[in-house]
Amino acid sequence: MTLARMMSPGLHTSLIWINPGETGVDSSGRDKSKNGVDDDGNGYVDDWRGWDFLNGDNDPMDDNGHGSHCSGIIGAVGNNGIGIVGVNWTVSLMPLKAFNAEGVGPIAAIVKALDYATKMGVTVTSNSYGSPDSPSSTERIAIEQAGKKGILFIAASGNSSLNNDTEPVYPASFKLDNVIAVAATDGYDKLADYSNFGPSSVHLGAPGDSITSTVLGGKYETWGGTSMAAPQVVGSIALIKSKYPNLPGQDIRKAILETVDKLHSLEEKTITKGRLNVYKAMLRAGQLAKESSK
Repeated sequence: MTLARMMSPGLHTSLIWINPGETGVDSSGRDKSKNGVDDDGNGYVDDWRGWDFLNGDNDPMDDNGHGSHCSGIIGAVGNNGIGIVGVNWTVSLMPLKAFNAEGVGPIAAIVKALDYATKMGVTVTSNSYGSPDSPSSTERIAIEQAGKKGILFIAASGNSSLNNDTEPVYPASFKLDNVIAVAATDGYDKLADYSNFGPSSVHLGAPGDSITSTVLGGKYETWGGTSMAAPQVVGSIALIKSKYPNLPGQDIRKAILETVDKLHSLEEKTITKGRLNVYKAMLRAGQLAKESSK
């Protein structure tokens, strides 16, 4: 599931999640995706491809481009001679929309999207949004409930060059054991000048500067921000899960955080003092999977 302003499939990305309970035909031979019935009993009618929690309908199509850009980073298909490559080429993306074209959305819509993702059993949520406003207790509860189901919550740290230890940004600053807060690094393995940081509140860095990915209209654009860094971690988690499907979320989180490349530029900026290393994380996940099987 991706929750990054407006969620949508990016062009040429991996398979968009399809709700098996709202596809096929019902007992009357009608197409479940448009029969006007809540066939799977989850509280949403014809939610065959996710949901738009802002407008209350079953069309979560991106109308901004932000969600599509993040989705491409997670899962754009490689080796097809088209566009760009995501971290996991065969990931399943669940589109959930909670923000309008200006990037504004109510907490209620965000919470409903998170609750939906938890109910439908996702592995990880990608959350490239944030605010310095007072933390929402309902949002915290939704993230905490997801964690109880083993769902990881990856959040962008923010783009204001602030120390989140002293000036927290939510949801990245929620101190929950299923949250990973991500700063952006640049092409020189340094903290991007706009990226928020926090030696006790931001977990690690990931590439987020000058990232080319999918946008609306079948195009590609280069954007920068912690919004682009968080999906790098999400794609990595999805990649680990595809290799080790029975590995619990907490072990995947452990593998990600224990295997960063230590960088002087992040030494006093993040909890792990380092930048994401997908290969090392995959190796560590294999070790943890072997240990858990004994």
